[in-house]
Amino acid sequence: MKAKVSTKFNLIVSVTQCRNARRYALDEIEGSLIEHYGKVWSYGEEIMRTNPGSTVKIDVNVMPDSTTYFSKMYVCFKGVKDGWIAACRRVIGVDGCFLKGICRGQLLAAMGRDENNHIFPIAWAVVEVENKETWKWFLDLLLDDIEMGIGHGLTLISDQHKGLIEAIKERVPAAEHRQCARHIYANFKKSFKGEQYRKLFWAATASTTQPKFEVEMNSIKKIDPLAYEHLMERDPKSWCRAFFEVDRACDAYENGISESFNFVIDLARKRPLITMLEEIRFYAMERMYKMLQEGQSWGYLKICPSIRLKISKLKKQQRFWGVIPSGIQQYEVRIGNDGYAVDLNNTCGCRSWQVLGIPCVHAVATISYLNRNVEDYVAPWFHTAMFLTCYNHTINPLNGSSMWPEAPYMKPLPPQKRRLPERPTLKRKKDQSEMESKGKTRHTISKAGKVEPVQVDPVQADPVDPVQVPAPQFDPVQADPVDPVDVPAPHVEPVQVDDPHPDVDVHAQPVATRQRIRKYSERITKIGLRRKVLKKEGSTGHNPMVLE
Repeated sequence: MKAKVSTKFNLIVSVTQCRNARRYALDEIEGSLIEHYGKVWSYGEEIMRTNPGSTVKIDVNVMPDSTTYFSKMYVCFKGVKDGWIAACRRVIGVDGCFLKGICRGQLLAAMGRDENNHIFPIAWAVVEVENKETWKWFLDLLLDDIEMGIGHGLTLISDQHKGLIEAIKERVPAAEHRQCARHIYANFKKSFKGEQYRKLFWAATASTTQPKFEVEMNSIKKIDPLAYEHLMERDPKSWCRAFFEVDRACDAYENGISESFNFVIDLARKRPLITMLEEIRFYAMERMYKMLQEGQSWGYLKICPSIRLKISKLKKQQRFWGVIPSGIQQYEVRIGNDGYAVDLNNTCGCRSWQVLGIPCVHAVATISYLNRNVEDYVAPWFHTAMFLTCYNHTINPLNGSSMWPEAPYMKPLPPQKRRLPERPTLKRKKDQSEMESKGKTRHTISKAGKVEPVQVDPVQADPVDPVQVPAPQFDPVQADPVDPVDVPAPHVEPVQVDDPHPDVDVHAQPVATRQRIRKYSERITKIGLRRKVLKKEGSTGHNPMVLE
């Protein structure tokens, strides 16, 4: 900002002046924090008025002196939850991220997946701290909105946050809980590094059958039993496809949808509370409209484009598999020693078809063997009609803040600041694996085992024979005779030193002598002196000692 002011207005300002100007501009645009948080109740009333059936929950902390402080706020629009209930798969990713602006706290969000495998925001909340209590409060409100009770038929994907894991066990005991495999590998990599561990871990994670999973884990066990125990303690049922529930039409073992949403709202997280919530609402409202327009432009496509792309890749791989018919609906697909039983009633021995809902390469080979259309065997969750049903609901627009209704509640003050011991950071601390994937890893060379040179006293050193270096030979025909330059030697007065050991024969003990290496300046001076002498003599021959 200081450089921009200097360039545009030709003024020199201090950092303090820039900071004060920025704060003044934010106050003018966004209003002061006290006025800002005082509009929270009115903002909730406006959402309930324009979007009937939506859920807005605001909690405050009341002090003994009747002072009210903002605590947390939950928002879920009716159009969003109706679209999820009507056409989205029962898979939700939950995650939290820090707020970066003048309003401190954390944002909790629940993300669904649409028929095209893209993110579908469901609900979000602002809390002071991410812990077990705030997650229990968020999950209770979320389950009531999406009508899932205690989680029968629901799959939740999250990171390894201890408070979130405990809250899911208490509030959603019947749901399938998957943990993000990327976070598990990040912790695993801290103790067990190497390319071999990485390949075996991801091979075990992507295994769709238990025998394949055991083969990969036994390979890890042969390398290091401690690495095997480390992974088995993390409950493989939560991060390996071989143990995922079927009929969920999702084989994801990473919480990438939540990370994508956090990236989208990165700038919004630097705004004050209501401004941030409004930008998230703008994003969700505009996205639902654009996705509806995009779905209508697909024409008569039966399934969504991303699913069609995945099937086209499987069709290229199916030509390597041989199909042997067994019955009307049953076939055996083989390649070498590997074989799988395929039933066209959405069943394959590799379990990939049952978990994902899209025919695997073995099923595609069987369907192509029968000259049938693969798209007819895709689960209805990926049909274009379901996509249009999902985004057929809308979020109704809101009026400006000057037209919001007044709420009959005491206006809350900004939440009390929690002073942390370190300076607050704005950027998320990236894992080492993320830095390596972007090529930004700082490589260093260890100095372990390096032999440092040892300086030896020449008096105590063993005698060393001097190395005889032959003098360069020049052709007498091509070289011009050069008269030697007589340089008088400096006169040194002899100094009489008493010998402390007169009985010891000094000449009997040879001492290694080290010739002093002339400095660069001394060599240049001598060459220059020689050049002047040669020019004075008038020599014009091509003597290699003459520097032109």
